[in-house]
Amino acid sequence: MRKGRPWIPPSTLLIAQIAHGAAWVMLFVLATDGALAVPSMRSLAWVHLVVLGWLTMVALPVLLFVVPQSTEARWRGEGLARVGLGAYAVGAFALVAGFWSADFAVLALGAGTLAIGLAAYLTAAGMTLLAVAHRPGTEAAIARALLAVFAFLGIAALIGAAMAGSLGRFSGASALGASPRVHAAVAGIGWLTLLIMGVSARTIGPIAGAKSANRRRHIISGALVSVAVISLAAGMWAHSLVATKAGEALACAGVAVFAFDLLTVVMRAPDPHRPPQAFVAAAAMWLIMAAVLGVGASAGKPWTNAFVFVGLVGWMGQMVNGHLHHIGVRLMATVARGDDDETSPGALLSLPASWLCWGLFQAAVALGVAGLLLSAPSAVRLAALFGGCGWLTMVANARIAWRRAIAPEIQAAR
Repeated sequence: MRKGRPWIPPSTLLIAQIAHGAAWVMLFVLATDGALAVPSMRSLAWVHLVVLGWLTMVALPVLLFVVPQSTEARWRGEGLARVGLGAYAVGAFALVAGFWSADFAVLALGAGTLAIGLAAYLTAAGMTLLAVAHRPGTEAAIARALLAVFAFLGIAALIGAAMAGSLGRFSGASALGASPRVHAAVAGIGWLTLLIMGVSARTIGPIAGAKSANRRRHIISGALVSVAVISLAAGMWAHSLVATKAGEALACAGVAVFAFDLLTVVMRAPDPHRPPQAFVAAAAMWLIMAAVLGVGASAGKPWTNAFVFVGLVGWMGQMVNGHLHHIGVRLMATVARGDDDETSPGALLSLPASWLCWGLFQAAVALGVAGLLLSAPSAVRLAALFGGCGWLTMVANARIAWRRAIAPEIQAAR
């Protein structure tokens, strides 16, 4: 059995899944109250619950494992990073509560606590990566790429904290100028999208049983999206249409290369456990839709809400769900059986439940996008119900996997 701490803190993944479930409940309430029609404090609460409470809450603890595995660097200040995760979690949910209640004092307190927690985590991550970033080789290149992604996270956090502290002194978010758009671009593209693209280059191998046959596609897509973030942020901040449109074009090109490469790997995947691969493939398709809706929204079409939804829940959310159906189950297996365990996730999960979960989540994303595009709250409420059922199915399947992991004599029902 394993001695010491798990390679990914299970408590943070549990918190993230609670936030995931709560997001579907909150979406139902928003659709019922009509708060989805225009940007509002409550809709911002939902966005930050998804981004901070669910997606980033999964990403940060997973990176505790990914960083040393990808760069061959030993963590410096891992204890500081784990303490920072705790402060981050408290701050993230306080921030969401502040948005939901329109309590600017709670919002500012949450933003400050979150910023302190992230500062601790990023300090440890920075020391770890800088120690190897100057070396030659692939691992050092990965370390430099992770440093850039963490830099985007830090910038997004600083802008967000500044806005949170300023909201109570202004009449509304519109008084903050281009800051919200820059914040959204840096956080959504520079932090989460680039992170997922980069990490998936390492994780798609275990999930699919094969890696990309053309490593240059990953390098090209990452470079295009990285430059796109800078161009978009600069264009939005300086109100430069040329820079903004150039950023959009670069982002779309990078997304197209990445999605093509990912779908190519999944289609020829030799690993027989298909549900995680199906989640990844769906995420790639939702990413393409997000790019189309994003360009349309920038051109003035009323697609912003649908763009945000499909980007967060379709692209990022389904990618996370796919990884949890593999990496999350592997974590449970090693916690239950020790680090040397090599049980396949397919041997622990219920296959019918995995496919049901996949179908429910894809229906939820499709209904949510349609409802937001057509201004149909009933469709969004139905999306929330499908998403909630998908979440419950995933939780039940995780419980099945855990019971099988702690009782190896129980054979998986295939």
